[in-house]
Amino acid sequence: MEPIEFTVKMKIKYLWEFLYVNSYSGFRGVINYGFSAIAIIALCFGYGSSPLNLAALLILASLFTIIDPLMLLFKAWRQMKLSPAFKMPVTYTFSEEGFKLTQGEESQEAGWELVLLAKEAMGSIYLFTGNNNAVILPKECFAGEVNELKMLLKKVRPEEARKLRVK
Repeated sequence: MEPIEFTVKMKIKYLWEFLYVNSYSGFRGVINYGFSAIAIIALCFGYGSSPLNLAALLILASLFTIIDPLMLLFKAWRQMKLSPAFKMPVTYTFSEEGFKLTQGEESQEAGWELVLLAKEAMGSIYLFTGNNNAVILPKECFAGEVNELKMLLKKVRPEEARKLRVK
């Protein structure tokens, strides 16, 4: 199989999507949306009759659906502005042996055993190397090679270490 190579210029959108997926997937997302749904249902059934109850329910309803995602957007914006790693594009090269990241004069290689989970969500593929660390691969940056990369990941990572929609 030929190596797959493409370049990613990080954008706030990509970083926000990663932060959102990382924060709202799994059990935490169910709890967050559950609290908001309960607050909305309580508002609909009139439990917000007093001004204090109404305010509390409105805050709870918007906390995980509006406020927290906006805070994640601000966090992504701040990281983009403050981190020198996001200033220059990164070229990724994927092969059966592992993957290579090149940014300017710097280059780093890693084996597939470093990838704990390959996950597809919100227009990107994330290669998680820890709980809060991932290689962000926006599909729009390698549109022609999405299926090739998915097939490579399917080949090099065990099934329990990937959540991909492979056609």
